[in-house]
Amino acid sequence: MSVLFIEGLTHQNGGKILYRDSTLRVNKGEHIGLLGANGTGKTTLLNIITGRITPDHGIVELHPRAKMGYLDQHQDVDLNILGIDYLKDAYKDLYVMQDKINKIYEDMAIEYNEDDLIKALAWQEELSLKGFDTIEKTIGNLVAGLGINPENLNKTLGQLSGGQRGKILLAKLLLKNDDFILLDEPTNFLDVEQVEWLANFLQNYENSYLLISHDVDFINKTVDIIYAIENQEINRYVGNYDKYLELSQQRAEQYDAARESQQQQIAKLKDYVARNAARASTARSAQSRQKQLDKMDVMDERRDLVKPKMKFKYKRPNSAVVVKAENLEIGYGFALTHPLTFELREGEKCIVRGYNGIGKTTFLNTIEGSLKPVSGKIMLGNGVDIAYFHQLEHNGDETPIAYLMSLYPEMLEGEVRATIGKFGVKSELMLNPMNKLSGGEQTKVRLAALSLEPASLLILDEPTNHIDVLAKEALLEAIKAFEGTVLITTHDINFETKWADKVLNFEDLVE
Repeated sequence: MSVLFIEGLTHQNGGKILYRDSTLRVNKGEHIGLLGANGTGKTTLLNIITGRITPDHGIVELHPRAKMGYLDQHQDVDLNILGIDYLKDAYKDLYVMQDKINKIYEDMAIEYNEDDLIKALAWQEELSLKGFDTIEKTIGNLVAGLGINPENLNKTLGQLSGGQRGKILLAKLLLKNDDFILLDEPTNFLDVEQVEWLANFLQNYENSYLLISHDVDFINKTVDIIYAIENQEINRYVGNYDKYLELSQQRAEQYDAARESQQQQIAKLKDYVARNAARASTARSAQSRQKQLDKMDVMDERRDLVKPKMKFKYKRPNSAVVVKAENLEIGYGFALTHPLTFELREGEKCIVRGYNGIGKTTFLNTIEGSLKPVSGKIMLGNGVDIAYFHQLEHNGDETPIAYLMSLYPEMLEGEVRATIGKFGVKSELMLNPMNKLSGGEQTKVRLAALSLEPASLLILDEPTNHIDVLAKEALLEAIKAFEGTVLITTHDINFETKWADKVLNFEDLVE
């Protein structure tokens, strides 16, 4: 049975064609990954499926009895609701049924009604079949698996950080157990252990899902079908990410061979027309071949994805020791960790690890100077300049070009365009508002701006969120090539390799 069927899908965004005459089908129980470089239209496709965007052309049909859920990183929710009440709302119908049963029993204390009793018993059996008695346990398992602090359940959603709130949104979606769910980068706010837990959960998920992720390891573990947005087409591949790479390469080679054959045929036909059109004896034959040319559906040249060329500017400090901490305690009026003593020297690369909420960003902000230590000392070496990529940044309606020129007004527009282009943002997107770009494109623009700031110390707080695989590779290469010192946080297991000189694990600093 098809849960979702899309046929003849054609759509463009801001004048850029995303897909032409494409087909996508989701059958019951299929676990599907949606792949594509930043800006190819992955999130747009999810919005088309949910009905938030109407496609230019095509049919989008969801099975009339299928319930669909959607994890949207920018989802509007009631920020005044408690976390636990938000999760229990996944079982709203069951709680309503329980209230009706209790009302019947209350009424029967006054007047016996056999029909109502039969109804209550039937409802009670339905509650039992749907696991009403184990709701608390089910919620508890998800809370533990996703690393949600139980204390946060008694706070309103508005009191939580974006990462903490994102986990609760994901938990509710999984609790609802809909027939078909859409997951847009579900691992962004999860630690390595929680990503592993979610992968195991989804492997055993009985219903269908379509997920977007740039985490190769996660995709390999969770999907058995790939839909890839390639050259304005949505192509289907059976298998995980590794199998997709193999099959995609075969498809590309077949396409290139077919196009080369067509180009040779076109060249022969054009040559025949040119040589014979003016000769009376062969004019009719030439006209026939010209008609053949006019009717031909010419294959476009295939475009391979190009890895960005990222590079950060280095400013040599006057000190060999770039950062030094002595009995440093960080926090907001109270210490989040035990005292920390460490130092980073010129050129050293350090990964800061630890679960969400442990204080990694607080630590980075303390080093940068926007937060004061609770106690202890944090010292920067002489002549140390910092370039800081913040995990969260509000993007307005200014274009990428305007964004960079506001930071570096002395630059010419051509220089700005060249800089942004090197970080993987296509020229047609440089005049679109920042808040209309995909999350990955926004990140690339912000990294491009950061690259213009000469620095001795590069601080990167979750820079791998949203960006595609090639951009991650380019970023890692740029970090390795950077002559200065780097402090970075990331949850991406594919990015956390042995390239770093030091690993600062905050979980060793808390009880």
